[in-house]
Amino acid sequence: MKKMIIALVAMFAMTMSVNAQSIDDKSTISLERVSSYLDLTSDQIEPFKTAIAQFNVSMESSYLKNPSTSSEAWEKIKTRHMNTMKQILSDKQYEKYVKQFELTAKNTIIRMTQESAAAK
Repeated sequence: MKKMIIALVAMFAMTMSVNAQSIDDKSTISLERVSSYLDLTSDQIEPFKTAIAQFNVSMESSYLKNPSTSSEAWEKIKTRHMNTMKQILSDKQYEKYVKQFELTAKNTIIRMTQESAAAK
């Protein structure tokens, strides 16, 4: 169960990062929504996108390649990402981001659990 939750959180993270990195209209709209929700300044947008991209690379390179250490890898990646975001965002923005991050992870876990149950 723990591995499944961690895998689902990884999927959430990759979804977020793909949306932030992609240049298609849907992803641009997603970035605009996140920017609006967090009230990002023009100076924060590029570092924010870069942090999301780094998070995605970390997830792909270490977490997803070695699922046996997934719990440890996830915690390291998440901690590093949150520290980066704390440097980029103001305290109020960071609080909003943490809530969004956790809510998205929770919703991803629920959705993936339901899809897994339906597939059985």
